[in-house]
Amino acid sequence: MSDISIKGRSPLLKGGRVGFKQGGAYGPLRGTTAGGVAKAFRGKEGFKESQALQKRILKHKIKRIQKTPDKRFKHQNPETEKVKSLRTGREFEVRKTDPVKGRIGKKTYIQDTKYYHHRNQPKGRK
Repeated sequence: MSDISIKGRSPLLKGGRVGFKQGGAYGPLRGTTAGGVAKAFRGKEGFKESQALQKRILKHKIKRIQKTPDKRFKHQNPETEKVKSLRTGREFEVRKTDPVKGRIGKKTYIQDTKYYHHRNQPKGRK
């Protein structure tokens, strides 16, 4: 192998690009092929399976948040305030940092979790 220095990887590593993960789907939930790499979701059924899995993951996350004590969410303030950027001079809204009641903070935290979960989902019903 004379092209080792060109590719920039040691001869101990097998083929493929350095630093990239193999497989694309959720391994333990999906099962594996003969090679031990997770199967990817394919086709209409695969898409539906992927969506069901995402829904289950979100439900579990929210259930876990609901079980935690309220006082841990004191700093999740839903209110916003306008701030002017020193560099550009533009105004934009940021969350307030004042402490709030725990139950209000928890509701805000759950709302944020749902928002960030759906951010990368395909458009449609959520």
